Amino acid sequence: ALNGKFDVSDKTRNEVLKIAKELGYIPNKAATSLRKQKTYIVGVIVEDNSNPFWSEVLRWIEKALREKGYHILFVNTNRDYKNEVEAIEIFLQRRVDGLLIVPTEASYEDLIDLSGKNVKLVVMGRDIKNSKLNVSMTYTDDVYGGYIATKYLIEKGCKQIIFIGAQEYNSSSKLRFEGYKMALKEAGLAIDDSLIKFNNDLQGSFLLEVEKSYNCLLSIVKSGVHFDGIFSYNDVMAFGVLNALNELRISVPKDVRVIGYDDILYSSIVSPKLTTVRTDKKLLGETAVKLLFDSDIKRVSLKGKIVIRETC
Repeated sequence: ALNGKFDVSDKTRNEVLKIAKELGYIPNKAATSLRKQKTYIVGVIVEDNSNPFWSEVLRWIEKALREKGYHILFVNTNRDYKNEVEAIEIFLQRRVDGLLIVPTEASYEDLIDLSGKNVKLVVMGRDIKNSKLNVSMTYTDDVYGGYIATKYLIEKGCKQIIFIGAQEYNSSSKLRFEGYKMALKEAGLAIDDSLIKFNNDLQGSFLLEVEKSYNCLLSIVKSGVHFDGIFSYNDVMAFGVLNALNELRISVPKDVRVIGYDDILYSSIVSPKLTTVRTDKKLLGETAVKLLFDSDIKRVSLKGKIVIRETC
């Protein structure tokens, strides 16, 4: 009766469950997992769940897994590859039934090693081009997203557009940069290296992204480079940019137009409200869970769209 078997009458089962509850009986899940060879737990590894983007994705992952009878354990890497390797090792020791991971991308050796084992693995939010990495992935089409963001700035009259990216080895940052360059070339605008800035030292909280983009823009202004538009790798970096522009008394969007990426909750709250490329966080989380339970290895690309607000 305690194991939910069907060869026990409802009356007997209810009586047994009542007595078990009165006695404070707690089922031994470890023993059950050992017998069934399943823990009904999925390990989730993200770069920083305090980032509103990943906290929302996590919410939809947890909901989708709960509906399937699973629970999650998650670890933040703070964009540190050593933390990523350690998290994977811990989850494997815990015999999780699968792994959802946002890799740091400082190296792919741990993922390549995992892909050769009998471990269910899905990469989220990264479109990784590596022939040795044979795993399912789901991500936003970042080339397209970077293209439509930059094209929108151009349509609004911008000609000197800054690109502020994350790490140079970050696939999302690289692909959004590719989209940025595509839009500039299409419009006949030169690609000016003085307007392109990557931030390689981003270990730690997402608040570091605000600080880095803030300092990045101050250094560009100090260099004397002229600009009339800014495309930030994500909304968090755009917030740092807006802080710097505000301090410098540069009007947005009158003097400079700004566009972000992700459309996190705060983007519609800050002043001025941020124009951005929306990533469907619900669909990203649900797709990752769906791929985890799919026997085939697939790559699922999601399309972003412009959300027009006040900064552009």
